[in-house]
Amino acid sequence: MNELARMTTEDAARAFARARLAILPVGSCEQHGPHLSLDTDAAVAEAIARRLAETLGEDAVLCPTVGYGLSEHHLAFAGTLTLRPTTYLAVIDDLLESLAHAGLRRVVIVNGHGGNVDALSLAARTARRDRGMLVGSIMWALLAADEVAEHAAGSSYGHACETETSLALALIPDRVHVDRIGEPGVRMSVDEFTDPPRVSVHEPVWLHEWSSDGALGDPRQADEQAGRRIVEVVLERAVTFARRLADRPLPEEG
Repeated sequence: MNELARMTTEDAARAFARARLAILPVGSCEQHGPHLSLDTDAAVAEAIARRLAETLGEDAVLCPTVGYGLSEHHLAFAGTLTLRPTTYLAVIDDLLESLAHAGLRRVVIVNGHGGNVDALSLAARTARRDRGMLVGSIMWALLAADEVAEHAAGSSYGHACETETSLALALIPDRVHVDRIGEPGVRMSVDEFTDPPRVSVHEPVWLHEWSSDGALGDPRQADEQAGRRIVEVVLERAVTFARRLADRPLPEEG
């Protein structure tokens, strides 16, 4: 596996010359209820990205994880650190520009945080328009939404809930404080059109308006085997997408 952070510059030159795409994990530093660590999203993204890179071998270069994201909706809970949207877009754009400069103009962004989704879509559009790049961002909860729904205990889930906790148990068990999983806090509805997971109207809602403890759903229903199944589906689809992206002509070649 080509792990950029552990290479010398000579190693990197050889890896970039062989590789067909880059893999960039991104996450956040934000509260995840009473039982998951603040770096859950970043750790999940890195774990998925690492498995993807291992499968793709010399076709991919695994970049270091971007550990901060767009988390303003979690600021009511201690430990959350966030970037402004303009800052985040600039960071992602600079990294994509660096990869293009190195000769890798196909990039798969492995995202662990739902709050980053909109910005990453904009970054990918900008990279295609301005640099002739092909950038796809994948987020596990969207990529395997059907499988995630199969393992949800109720109609409200999507953050530090039974499904994300199941995924964490399968991928990053050291980030799960099982002994702190207790009776769920108060769960509130803001509007049926904006409540997760089936959002049909995009209006900013802060997490504390949905939950008193920073989590959704019922983490007590988390199950490692369910998490393993979600991971299998995510990886299968991520590998398929990455290989297709690697084969796709760059915009000026099409």
